[in-house]
Amino acid sequence: MGVAASTQPTCLLKISGGLGNQLFQYAAGRSLASKTNSRLVLDVSFYDKGRHRTFELDQFPIQADVQHRSSDITWMSRGLQLMQSVLRREQIYREPHFQFDPHFENIQPPVTLTGYFQTYRYFEGIEQQIREELRVPDPSDQETLQLSQKLSHQNYAVLHIRRGDYVSSTKASRIYAQCTLDYYEAAMERLPTSSPVLVLSDDLPWARENLPAIRPLVFPEAKLDRSGLADLWLMARATHHIIANSSFSWWGAWLAAKGGLKIAPRRWFHDPTMNDNDLTPEEWIRI
Repeated sequence: MGVAASTQPTCLLKISGGLGNQLFQYAAGRSLASKTNSRLVLDVSFYDKGRHRTFELDQFPIQADVQHRSSDITWMSRGLQLMQSVLRREQIYREPHFQFDPHFENIQPPVTLTGYFQTYRYFEGIEQQIREELRVPDPSDQETLQLSQKLSHQNYAVLHIRRGDYVSSTKASRIYAQCTLDYYEAAMERLPTSSPVLVLSDDLPWARENLPAIRPLVFPEAKLDRSGLADLWLMARATHHIIANSSFSWWGAWLAAKGGLKIAPRRWFHDPTMNDNDLTPEEWIRI
């Protein structure tokens, strides 16, 4: 939707990255807007530049205006907006580091927010609201629906493997650690023996060939056009979760009903100085 006029102060949130990043950014921005009685506006111009990522929050029942700068704002109105920002003493907030920043809670809009905000601590206190606004839409393909129906009465677990750019991109592979097969085996050993394990991945053939066969595994059909939203929906309906070091994986576990085991890798980054202590809730298991 476009940007409507409002007398409320505005939280202008710059959205970027893949779906997992978008969910974290929205949750943080929505939390600040709710606590300060402000209007949340999503600047999605990042996706106007022909990038391989797409804006996907519009598939969720979010409560925010969406602004495509290239189409919604002319150069003249952009200049006027800049003048208004100066007159209103609008702040510009850039996330200073990976872990939770306590100063975020003291921000008073109008403000422009830039960052990844990759911790649940940015939206503590409004978790139920976030769950409602980020409710994953039901998939339209019959395979996903049938798979869910088959597993729904068995308290199934989801095991998620992230490869993709973690393997193919030199930049990403330097930042993010690769979850080892030993990690997945140790995590599976903690699951109830009665829970079937559904494997989801952006590289299902690799997962099928390499995962240790210590228990029966369920694989969906590997399709080139397989929907990330469908996988997120399946993850959110699972009872137990073994996640990768991926924000997408994280949300699949967090959006699920409370209870069940949530297992995450202890090592998220290659760089040991990266502080990821705020990344997972206390009840999650890191191994």
